[in-house]
Amino acid sequence: MSSPDHPTKKRKRQRPIISCTECHRRKQKCDRQQPCGNCTLRSASHLCHYESKSTEKEGESAERSKSPVETTPLTADTSDGFGYLNGGNTAAEVLEKLDLDALPSPLSAPESSETSNYTRLLSLIPPRPYTSLLIRNFFTECNWLYGSVQIRSFESLLESFYESTASLSPGPQQLSQFPALLLQVCAISLQMLPREHFRQISQLCLGKDDFGMLSTRYSNAAVEMAQGLGRHKSTLPRVQTWFLRASWLKSEGRAIESWHALGQAIREAQEVGLHKATTVLGDQIRAEEGKRVWVNLYTWDRFMSIILGRPTLINDRHCTVPPPLDCDLTVSPLVPRSPLDPPTSFTERLLDYELAHIINSIDELPTNDIAALERLHSKLEALSDLYPPALAILNRDTKHDDKIPFLAIQAELLKGSYHCLVVGIHRPFVFTRAKSRRIIVESGTEVLRSQERLFDGTREHHHTIYTLNFFTFDPAVLIAAVLITSPSSLDSHTIDTALLHLHRAQERLSIIGRRVKLSEKGAAVLKLLIKKTESSIAQLRSTSPPATVSTASASPASTTGSTYYSGASSHESPASSISMMDTFPSGFSAGCDSTSINGFPDFASLGPINTGILSTRELDDILGGEIPEFGMDFNFGSMEGNMGGIMEEGVARGEQGGNTGGPFDGFWQNLLYVPYA
Repeated sequence: MSSPDHPTKKRKRQRPIISCTECHRRKQKCDRQQPCGNCTLRSASHLCHYESKSTEKEGESAERSKSPVETTPLTADTSDGFGYLNGGNTAAEVLEKLDLDALPSPLSAPESSETSNYTRLLSLIPPRPYTSLLIRNFFTECNWLYGSVQIRSFESLLESFYESTASLSPGPQQLSQFPALLLQVCAISLQMLPREHFRQISQLCLGKDDFGMLSTRYSNAAVEMAQGLGRHKSTLPRVQTWFLRASWLKSEGRAIESWHALGQAIREAQEVGLHKATTVLGDQIRAEEGKRVWVNLYTWDRFMSIILGRPTLINDRHCTVPPPLDCDLTVSPLVPRSPLDPPTSFTERLLDYELAHIINSIDELPTNDIAALERLHSKLEALSDLYPPALAILNRDTKHDDKIPFLAIQAELLKGSYHCLVVGIHRPFVFTRAKSRRIIVESGTEVLRSQERLFDGTREHHHTIYTLNFFTFDPAVLIAAVLITSPSSLDSHTIDTALLHLHRAQERLSIIGRRVKLSEKGAAVLKLLIKKTESSIAQLRSTSPPATVSTASASPASTTGSTYYSGASSHESPASSISMMDTFPSGFSAGCDSTSINGFPDFASLGPINTGILSTRELDDILGGEIPEFGMDFNFGSMEGNMGGIMEEGVARGEQGGNTGGPFDGFWQNLLYVPYA
């Protein structure tokens, strides 16, 4: 018996444990399902079980609280928390060999609020009949553009998702990340929704045709869901979600945000290992789908670096994955396309992928080495000579157009990419070399022609495609810059043809502007540039006849410009074409005494140069004063640093990095900027 001085310590009443062992250990609210919602979300359904716990000895609990190392085993999941890469001589590889995956890890435990938020976002998925319609529209009207999602694997995940939702049964890890991809697919489908589906889908908008707001809601929900699962391992659906988000932002005219989303997609893809040849994603079709996603990410990374003037995000030294097969993934077994076969739906993307690798050479092109410029251009021509006839740059074979959906449109996309690279190669020399100016105008005109055919060949709901905005405005600005500053270096036919297509480009942007605000602003900017272009041409023709150029460099534009593109051998030699600028652009002091450096004039001796064609006030009037600052210091007033722009001196010289992040992300500032070599 205990004495009064030493009363017996009362034991706390042991309450029965009704949560699963995992929720109890994490002190989370358990829904007591089998498996529970928390374990399903963590893809740890195999750890979810219930047991009645015997009363613990007092010493055991105290001892355990003093030894956190014993209760926090270092597991393979823990390696994710430390940021280890799977593979290589890292601790993660050792843990993998120890087979500790079954042990719990507190570092990857989601909060209960995360589960609640995930459930809330799931409720935004539209009812199945509407979802089915949007999915069908996505694969019919949208997916041909990139081919980043394969219908067979998507439908398989969709069925598994619906089955797991109905039965509350566990599924693979990627299944918890699939709803984000599903919402993003619905968002893009709404961007390109044909009018015949308006009435049915309007039921999701309370009978209104406000599909833009609904598309935004779905896309933002997909991002929130993807970010909420950020502490979990990356999967292919997660990579596809971020890529489609970048695509959605592009079509909304939010170019800089799209670039950031693309960066997220690239990091997720590298986490999965899509850039490595050794990555295994299951069966062959799944592996090919992963390669196709990587092709899109790489191509976008390179082309967006040109459009936005941003650095590339992918290092070629780290990429060992071979290109995907050029085949039809809906047919088993997979049979690669032979050179004599018509193109598949992904052939155009593979050719774009090859063009993207040339962009690396453009970045490394020495500013004073014209021989390197000529070699790079010849390399681009040689590459295009190998295109299949149905996608040829010149004299394209159209016999398959009626049999293969969107083949003609893909041909125009490829042609636009090709000529944009031609423009990109010569762009640094636009104000220093007459031949480059002619090539820029001729090839830029070809881009505008291709965009016109693309516009005419698509229906209204496809006019949100980003290329109709970017690949129209960018070459138009360069053409206008040349026509305004140095029209005398071009022949009359080239000038008239270019001006005609500038007008047509402005009209297209005005029409597209009814759906895309970015195009509306672009049309207004281009209208002002055309006015200045016409004034410059009229002034030239009133004072002197236009320059006469040789037949070799001024063949009719209807045959794609000059023989430079046709593979003719009568190219000018570097020595004869660059000893000095053929004609100084307006603003250059032709009378100054300049010396030649490797065939280029010494810019330091040229003095101040003014190539202004658009003032701050004019641009502010068009954009409504939305861009009071620029994201970089343009230094328009002189050639110090060999840089210049096409806007007048005094154009909103913001501080370095001073982009205000307005609704168009400084998009126009990036395009209204022409660097000097």
